[in-house]
Amino acid sequence: MKIRTQQSQQTRVRISALLAILVATCSLAACGGGDGDDDSSPPPVNPNAPSISVYAGQPDNPGSTTGAIASALFDTPTGLIVDNTGKLFVADNGNFTVSEITNGVVTTLAGTAGANGSADGVGAAAQFGGPEELAVDSTDNVYVTDDVAGSDFLAVRKITASGQVTTVTNPATGQALLTDGSAGIAVDQQSNAYVFTTDTSTGASVLTQITPSGAINVIQLVNSSGTPVGLIDPQDMTVDSSNHLYIADDDINANAGVLYQVALNGTAGVVTALAGSTATSGATDGPGTSATFNGLGNLTTDSSGNVYANDVNNGTIREISPAGIVTTVAGIAGQFGLNLGQLPQPLPTIDALAIVGQTLYTTAPNHSVVLQIAPLP
Repeated sequence: MKIRTQQSQQTRVRISALLAILVATCSLAACGGGDGDDDSSPPPVNPNAPSISVYAGQPDNPGSTTGAIASALFDTPTGLIVDNTGKLFVADNGNFTVSEITNGVVTTLAGTAGANGSADGVGAAAQFGGPEELAVDSTDNVYVTDDVAGSDFLAVRKITASGQVTTVTNPATGQALLTDGSAGIAVDQQSNAYVFTTDTSTGASVLTQITPSGAINVIQLVNSSGTPVGLIDPQDMTVDSSNHLYIADDDINANAGVLYQVALNGTAGVVTALAGSTATSGATDGPGTSATFNGLGNLTTDSSGNVYANDVNNGTIREISPAGIVTTVAGIAGQFGLNLGQLPQPLPTIDALAIVGQTLYTTAPNHSVVLQIAPLP
């Protein structure tokens, strides 16, 4: 009996020691004690976090293939616009075509891959010098700013829903209407198109309207006091559902940037500086003129009246609320690259922007793809 008692005592000692080790291990690792967390554990994945992915095309594989978006190929896509039904149009600059994406399938609306020129015509019979930016009106007419051979200016082309391409002319001269070199174009709720042209008497950039009937009007921009507002280096424009026109204007070196809101009234437009300034370049978020941009480029709006801007030299996408509050929604200022997955990620050099619901689409010309960011943060 004495021996059995000693063995029981020894067993209890060993069990107590094992329990002490387990308690210590729990304290240091699983139970929150010790010096910190277990760094080997992967961070939790948030399935609702915004992510960037390829929507159409194949990265760094330029070509001219139509068909399903996963196998379609683009060559330097630039412009991008969405119509009222969610149909996307892409200016495929390197292929000299304008493409349409419907139900996940890419088709050619107008132009022929590899055939550049300036011929009007239907579908494949038309030729483009290099389509840049796009806008679409309420009856699905697509407006295109198009490169002109041997010129720094761009022509304005119009494509009907059936694929008929014509070149917009100025009735006063009978010549093709040319932009000031900017590719920006937009259409308002009454199907008036807008581009930037050059004032022949001063050389300044002016906002010019193209009516559905083809009339050409220069829009006189003034501030709330009636003082004329001049544009320095306008890049793009967009129109919201309330028919406010927004203009991205940079400084003389295509840096900095101010976002103007324009209340249209016939051939006049009252201008309010909503955010940013042409005097200061930077990447600061915040309200009004305290926010800074570095090369304000392509614009689009969402259904709530927020403006989304391509902040070119910063490599970011910025959101400007109707009250003028600026936030960075994608990209990391000063960093560039094609990085897929959850944000934050550096963005590649991008061009146009378009929004469908909670998805933002953009083109990456240098990588020959259309990207999507969803859901919008």
